[in-house]
Formats: sequence, structure tokens, C-alpha cells
Amino acid sequence: MKLVTVIYDGGIDEAVMEQVDAMKLSGWTRFFDAHGFGGTGLKRGDQVFPGLNNILLAALPDERVVELHRRLRKLQESFRLKPGITILAQPVEELGPAPPEDE
Repeated sequence: MKLVTVIYDGGIDEAVMEQVDAMKLSGWTRFFDAHGFGGTGLKRGDQVFPGLNNILLAALPDERVVELHRRLRKLQESFRLKPGITILAQPVEELGPAPPEDE
């Protein structure tokens, strides 16, 4: 299982979420209006450095990571001016209920 972090231009939020919805993921978390610096420059949401990022987190089986990656890169290529999309994946272990305490 992998934790996928997608940092993307907030202006394409609806298009990104269409891809996520099409995959029928069992769960995800999204953060809005993140400041950042990367391939498309500084984003602070002001007149000097316009734009903001959104962040999507999803824990996925390895085979689903490939599908999400392909969908998001295809989406990025569909724009004349390529929006910033950074996709990171790292191994993750989901923890269930806490073990009982020793008495």
C-alpha cells in the first residue's frame, strides 16, 4: 500500500476530482489553498505571486497508484498551459485499533 500525495494547481481542482471520482476511491483527504514553490514558481495567492495549490492524500494499493498517476498526467497534458501537478508515493502501513495496554 502507498500513500499518494498530489500537489496541484487549485485552478484545476474540479478536473482532478473528476478523475478521483471516476476511480471510485474508497477514501481520500483534500487540503485547500496551500502556498508553495515548485516548477510553476511561487504561489502565495496574492497579486505578486498569484495562484494557490490544493493537496490530495489517498492510501491506495500499489496497482491503483499507477492508474491515478496515468490519469493525472493525461489530464495535465490536456491543458495548453500545463498546470503544476506533483505526485509523490511512499510506502504506508495503516494502523488499526490500539493494542490493549499491559496491566
